[in-house]
Amino acid sequence: MITFRHLPILLQLSSLSLLLIGCNSNTRPPVSLERAVALSMRGDHTAAAREYEALALATRAPNNPALLAAAKEWLRASDTAAAESVLARLIGPLQADQTDLLNLMLAEAHLLRGEAARGWELLGQMDVPVGAARVDEYNALRQRLALATSRPVQAIRSQVDRETSAADAATTLRTRQEFLRELMAAVDRGILLDPRVAGRDAMARGWLEAAPLAARAARAPQESNARITAAWRKRYPSHPAAEVLAMLGESTATTVSSETTARAAPKTLLPDGESGSTAFLPLEQAIARAAHVAVLLPLSGHSGASGSKIREGLLSGYFSEPQAIRMPLRFYDTARQSVADALVAATQGGAVSIIGPLTCEEVIAAAASVGSSSVLSVIALNSLPSSQSAPANFRQFALSPEDEARAVARHALAEGLRRAIALVPSGDWGARVLQAFHEELKAGGGELLGSDTLAGRELGMTARSLLRLDSSITRHRRLEAMLNVPLAFRPRRRADIDFIFMPGTASSLRQWRPQLRFQGAGDIPAYATSDAFDGGGGDELQGLIFPDIDWMIAPQAPAVVALRAAVNDPTNRSRLFALGHDAWLLNTALRIGRSPSPAAPLTGVVGTLSIDEQGRVKRSLRFAQINDGQPKLIDPSGGGGRGRPLAIPRPRL
Repeated sequence: MITFRHLPILLQLSSLSLLLIGCNSNTRPPVSLERAVALSMRGDHTAAAREYEALALATRAPNNPALLAAAKEWLRASDTAAAESVLARLIGPLQADQTDLLNLMLAEAHLLRGEAARGWELLGQMDVPVGAARVDEYNALRQRLALATSRPVQAIRSQVDRETSAADAATTLRTRQEFLRELMAAVDRGILLDPRVAGRDAMARGWLEAAPLAARAARAPQESNARITAAWRKRYPSHPAAEVLAMLGESTATTVSSETTARAAPKTLLPDGESGSTAFLPLEQAIARAAHVAVLLPLSGHSGASGSKIREGLLSGYFSEPQAIRMPLRFYDTARQSVADALVAATQGGAVSIIGPLTCEEVIAAAASVGSSSVLSVIALNSLPSSQSAPANFRQFALSPEDEARAVARHALAEGLRRAIALVPSGDWGARVLQAFHEELKAGGGELLGSDTLAGRELGMTARSLLRLDSSITRHRRLEAMLNVPLAFRPRRRADIDFIFMPGTASSLRQWRPQLRFQGAGDIPAYATSDAFDGGGGDELQGLIFPDIDWMIAPQAPAVVALRAAVNDPTNRSRLFALGHDAWLLNTALRIGRSPSPAAPLTGVVGTLSIDEQGRVKRSLRFAQINDGQPKLIDPSGGGGRGRPLAIPRPRL
């Protein structure tokens, strides 16, 4: 079977046949990958597309790489109908890289047809690809779609991602030139680039102010360019756009030519990741060594959604930070490579600190990889098992349900509630939460009178057992048997319970709470963890008390107010977004040598943060009670840690 891998051999055979046949001006040369690449490099994208299509037909087996290359060339020729016709001939299943390329081309086709909103939606549904070339292609297209859908700040964030992934200074300069041209084209199309949407982000505001000036300077005589941009350059002397603005007066022919050459070469066409005879390196190998903060997150796969939320939070912290102390960051997808490999790549690439990884298994692997004598600062986004000690400079920052369980015990004790029963979900999660609650309650002088799990047992029976209603029923039946007469009866629950601890999801609690009320325990104070509230209404959760972070239940906290005013999506209610944001603040504090402590905590949107001797990040929690379907702060003025707030340069939100 002839496959795409046999093309080098086919090329040799084709050349030999030409020598044997002789020159015949009426005979078309045999199709070849070499000819297709040459046509594309020359800028004849229509001819290149036809050559790739012919190449696909020349092989007996389905040749998806050639079809994808043909579709790419049709898009470069602005023929979306031809591109989509070729894409319809693909034969599944596609490899991961081929799927990425297909999604990118479908989104680009929508953009070219004037359906930018649909293209933006499609791009938002895909994971960030892997590989330096494909990541840059993704971010470049995201820039164009963002501008076409009036999302200039999102376009600027993609530009930062492009610069983060750039292999060298020349590539960084090229991406800035491309981006300024995109902004200038947007101005010429009449798109409003309002600097006010950037808030206090000086870097974003600088780009948006530079665009109309650049468009004006491009139309003016060369000697006028410096005067047009002089005030901007004075306000933004170290802005990324400063160098490319200074180049406006130069001839653009060289720049356009180099851009065309760079974009013309086909990328990642062969099934094994090769393009011609050159293989593309993994992203972290393609990037030049430079000081940066390495972020290890799953950005694809089953944990990709969680990693993406944390990534958005990290970027919100990054963009809101003063440029004077801002450190470049790079993302490493732990769904595509092991944590150990990501750490090696980050270290070799010049990482000065690490944020991540996320899952418990990855954190354990990271602790083993960095070793006990690590000098590299790590902020893991989960906790090590209690039996495992952390290496040096290894901090553990987690939104741990065990921490919430301990906070519940402390809060109840402070309210004078000492005796508790617990109803927890079955499984490891419930067991860990129950153990943490029990330990903290006991340490504070409280007592756990009884606990049970819902593991195959009927909920009513479990509740009756915990409340000792069975004993009351048994006594009633024994008394009736002794007297031999029916007696009016209402079961009595045990009277020594001060409160109930019932961690679980909102859906499970909507089943548990009515059952407890039915069993006569509706008047007992009930506590849960933050999973208890999902934003839904209903009376089932009325009166339930739970701890949570400021971002979720304290919208008037100063840090929360500031961030919500700065982010583009103020409706984002994700705890993982808040975790990512504060992880960046914590990284900055550690990097400049100001480790948060109980005496000088760091204030973020999670709450106030401090680091204990074991490297665990302690966070304050506020308590809310569900009233009429909504959480109401029990102590609106509380929730802060003790001590003086940590004095680090605050984000300019």
